[in-house]
Amino acid sequence: MSLALNDLLICCRQLEHDRASERRKGVEKFKRLIRDPETVQHLDQHSDSKQGKYLNWDAVFRFLQKYVLKETEYLKTGRPNVSTSTQATRQKKMQEISSLVKYFIKCANKRAPRLKCQELLNCIMDTVKESSNGAIYVADYSNILLKDILSVRKYWCEISQQQWLELFSVYFKLYLNPSQDINRVLVARIIQAVTKGCCSQTDGLNSKSLDFFSKAIQNARQELTSAGLNHILAAFVIFLKTLAVNFRIQVCDLGDEILPTFLYIWIQHRLTDSLKEVIIELFQLQVYIHHPKGAKTQEKGAYESRKWKSILYNLYDLLVNEINHIGSRGKYSSGFRNIAVKENLIDLMADVCHQIFNEDTRSLEISQSYTTTQREFSDYGVSCKKRKIELGWDVIKDHLQKSQDDFELVPWLQITTQLISKYPASLPNCELSPLLMILCQLLPQQRHGERTPYVLRCLTELALCQGKKSNLDSSQQSDLLKLWIKIWSITFRNISSEQIQTENFALLGAIIQGSLVEIDREFWKIFTGSACRPSCPVICCLTLALTTSVVPETVKTGMEQNICEVNRSFSLKELMLKWLLLSQLEDDFEDSIELPPILHSNFPHLSLEKILVSLTMKNCKAAMNFFQSVLECEHHQKEKEEPSFSAVEELFLQTTFDKMDFLTIVEKYAIEKHQSSRGFSVHQNLKELLDRYLLVLSEQLLNNYSSETTNTEMLVRCSRLLVGVLGCFCYLGVITEEEAYESELFQKAKSLMQCAGESITMFKNKTNEESRIVSLRNVIHLCTSCLCNCTKHNPNKIASIFFLRLLTSKLMNDIADICRSLLNLGCCWHISGRDLPPG
Repeated sequence: MSLALNDLLICCRQLEHDRASERRKGVEKFKRLIRDPETVQHLDQHSDSKQGKYLNWDAVFRFLQKYVLKETEYLKTGRPNVSTSTQATRQKKMQEISSLVKYFIKCANKRAPRLKCQELLNCIMDTVKESSNGAIYVADYSNILLKDILSVRKYWCEISQQQWLELFSVYFKLYLNPSQDINRVLVARIIQAVTKGCCSQTDGLNSKSLDFFSKAIQNARQELTSAGLNHILAAFVIFLKTLAVNFRIQVCDLGDEILPTFLYIWIQHRLTDSLKEVIIELFQLQVYIHHPKGAKTQEKGAYESRKWKSILYNLYDLLVNEINHIGSRGKYSSGFRNIAVKENLIDLMADVCHQIFNEDTRSLEISQSYTTTQREFSDYGVSCKKRKIELGWDVIKDHLQKSQDDFELVPWLQITTQLISKYPASLPNCELSPLLMILCQLLPQQRHGERTPYVLRCLTELALCQGKKSNLDSSQQSDLLKLWIKIWSITFRNISSEQIQTENFALLGAIIQGSLVEIDREFWKIFTGSACRPSCPVICCLTLALTTSVVPETVKTGMEQNICEVNRSFSLKELMLKWLLLSQLEDDFEDSIELPPILHSNFPHLSLEKILVSLTMKNCKAAMNFFQSVLECEHHQKEKEEPSFSAVEELFLQTTFDKMDFLTIVEKYAIEKHQSSRGFSVHQNLKELLDRYLLVLSEQLLNNYSSETTNTEMLVRCSRLLVGVLGCFCYLGVITEEEAYESELFQKAKSLMQCAGESITMFKNKTNEESRIVSLRNVIHLCTSCLCNCTKHNPNKIASIFFLRLLTSKLMNDIADICRSLLNLGCCWHISGRDLPPG
């Protein structure tokens, strides 16, 4: 044993001494030794080697526990009735003891979690469950549990199912016991973390656990303060999401019972924003479970009850008042305030409107049952306050027309947008023209542009909605056409506005997709001039235009330029290729130092490449439609999807409320038809022009390359573009894979990736620079988004094969080495963009 460890062992034995003065001396020496570099190194090595015969961190922790037990027993033997100063001295001593434990755990686990999870948990649970230990110990040890155990992924995975359930039970009892002098917010945070652990690391909490939540919710109705209630409800939401999968009816019935309490709390208490957020999430979850995918009737998959219908009407009334209150509060407040309402509130409002709006009911008298007690609510003989509410699309139109202030108008534009987006069928045909007319009147009212983006988004969803309706009569179509032509004209005039570029191009794309207005030659000028630069919204709009319309051969740009240079005319396709790849560069772009916009942006996977290749085809529209008809591979589809409750809703729609012994679900698989790519003819001069422009781009980067200053992302982005174009040409049958590998474009792509590899190698010694870490993360994401593991023959697969050829073993090894070093520095979750467990 080393001298350092020998000193520590002697010190640990001194902590067990019967004399308090000796123990005090030992504590100071103990603190000094556990932070001594040599001692720490030996303890780390022995803990990692798993050899129990040497002194390691776990052995030292056992000595420390004995010291804590001895000191605690000494404090308990003192007389109970003492002066205030003596009591304060005892409390200070207890704080010193628990602080020593916290300090030790911090020292032991600073470099990696080396203490055994089971010993830590047993120590904490024994202390918390011992009622005589007092609030100071409970609070400090609970802090240790939250910050040093439940926030460490290694420990998170080592806690057994029994321990998770015991933690849940112990801490919920602490929360519900009002006599305990303890921080309830801290306890509630632990309950939230433990509930997540129970639901993700075990078979889940059983239905009996609902009793704890029900009791906490009942208490919240009577209590004036709601300390920690937001964390309790967040835990409740986590639990319900797990429980709903197998106990949908039970969760629905539970919602019918407890949701009136939250209506009451919202109205009667002054709630914090965080508590409002989680109550909204709870209501939203119940709406999803009662009405999966917006189902309205039991035949469609909804779960209906009299109580639930009453809750929906009262919730609608509450949300209308809340949204109007937010609008009026913003209107009269001083200083800057966001005019938009949070998306979760808007989403809930849209779901509720979808359920209660119908063409027959314009107003309704509702009973405000949540103002009564829970017992009275269950008894329908008890009279409740009644209130008349307005329903239907007239409510939305009235708010859009009467509201002159942006704070009052924008929330209702958000609601309209979300309602039409999620439930386009809920908009009756008769409401199309009136609603479009109102929005058309709002569009020119700029008001410094604050409301304009929201009007444009609403019009976009309305255009998509109309495109799905095939049963409009001719007179209505004529009226709508006049309005859409006016809207197109206004939007087209504002196309160069950068503040609303995304919304403008989304609206133009929606109008094009629905064939609501015929595209004229003026439209194509956008993609040849300086009105805008290539960006994601522009590329998406151009994709839709190429899919639905034929590109004219030429287009005049005005008096100053007649699409001719020197002795030859340029076709529109040539101008579009130059604009896409070399936009904003000087005429002598081959000698330009400035890089074009496409190397600064991340476009949807292969979207730009498909456009470029389609423009070289004689039948551009057919080629683009051929690309668009390919089903997106699962890998790239998952990248776009956000985690949600959608999968559970799908499950609900496939099940029945009737009791059955079993339910067999037969999935229908669509037979994949392999479309032939033959028949596409290429304009050889356009293909050569595209190749030339791409070579110019790559040569620009290579000529100006410096391992110190060149942005690695640009290099990877350009190489992706080159192999993506080659992949699309291969898919159309213009070239073979062998020809692609031998092409000059592929060789340039290899050179670009070699330069990227050199830059990454330089990074290996600079892993402490934040900007470099972010850049590497982006490079890794760019590389992985190129790869595709599907077996279907499609452009993604071909481009993925090409890109894999660019990845050298040295590049992959360097990235792996960097990730390992970041892992040792504790940056692993940062580099992958993931979060630690809740804590």
